Amino acid sequence: MSSGTPPGSMGGDEPRALTTAPACWQRLKVLVVDDHPAYCLLMSGILDRLGLGHKACRDGRAALAAMDVQHFDLILTDCQMPLMDGYAMTREIRRREREALSTRLPIIGLTSNLGPGEVRLCLEAGMDAWLIKPLTFLQLHHVLVYWLDQAHVGAFEQGTKAQALVGQKGWPTRTTLVQMFGRSEVVDSMLGSLIHEARQDLRALSGAVVRLDGADTVQHLHRLIGSVAFLGVTSLEKRGLQLMTRVSGDGVATHARDLIRLRQDLMRYLAYLSAL
Repeated sequence: MSSGTPPGSMGGDEPRALTTAPACWQRLKVLVVDDHPAYCLLMSGILDRLGLGHKACRDGRAALAAMDVQHFDLILTDCQMPLMDGYAMTREIRRREREALSTRLPIIGLTSNLGPGEVRLCLEAGMDAWLIKPLTFLQLHHVLVYWLDQAHVGAFEQGTKAQALVGQKGWPTRTTLVQMFGRSEVVDSMLGSLIHEARQDLRALSGAVVRLDGADTVQHLHRLIGSVAFLGVTSLEKRGLQLMTRVSGDGVATHARDLIRLRQDLMRYLAYLSAL
């Protein structure tokens, strides 16, 4: 949106709005990035009231690290912070999204001074909207309703497709994993580690494909297929092994389309594992 905000003013008094949170919000998670402890508490209180899961980080570096191990549906970030500010963090997130060919994550900038210069910085960094501090409950509710609607639809469709693939592809269920590894706690720890490492390899794989780097592409494919084979997903394993052989012989460019398709299927598989 060219204005940087959803319909309605984000800077002044809000018209009366419904404050009942949609039930689907219980499945979503918001990342709050702000170096001011009191403001993090304020935002956490509002998000709790709206039934939204959330995590708070004090700077952009900590937020990026959190994103490596957790999925978030929206980010609320202060623009000015030490170590890494909201602008630099947003640019890095957009860079990762381009490399990974992943869905755009809504990022809302928070600033106490919104002039033409700040608007330009928000736009150039890749933020979707911006709000003026201090926020009211109704202001935040209004912007969340607008931006989380798309996130919920995407998450619901992805989850539905993943569940449908369980029967088709023989993906593991939580019951089979508990039977395999003995205890639920072990399954949670194992899945967390596997998903974290696989997401890092997916990002690295995308960069290797963009650079047409055959050696790096094969290396990260090898790691990803090892993660897949660990849980016995033979169809993805077979495709990966075939692509490793073809890329080694023909180079990346010839098989770029197949690499992108495999990456998309691996992302769906990881989304499924995350929901177990």
